[in-house]
Amino acid sequence: MNQGSKCDIISTMTIRKEENRNKGVGQVLQKYRLRLTDIPKSRQAFIDDRSRKFFDDTEWISEKTLGNYETGKNIPTLLNLKKLSIALEVDIEELLTEIVKLL
Repeated sequence: MNQGSKCDIISTMTIRKEENRNKGVGQVLQKYRLRLTDIPKSRQAFIDDRSRKFFDDTEWISEKTLGNYETGKNIPTLLNLKKLSIALEVDIEELLTEIVKLL
């Protein structure tokens, strides 16, 4: 195996590990969202309900962004994690603790 092949394998393994970690974060967020029983299960219904209840009807997240977080395509910034903790009605420390365990 040449040096380039070894680097390619290590790079691929690193990417997969990161993708799995991102998916884990997304699964945590989705778990908390689906735990809320007083609203419909769709992402848009969650966003609309939380916009009314916690964010004075202002846009705080898009459905696409939430979907990207939940599927692991993206991970939220700390600011967005704070907003999500409010919307998910979960203590920010509890949410961060669960996410840090995945890192």
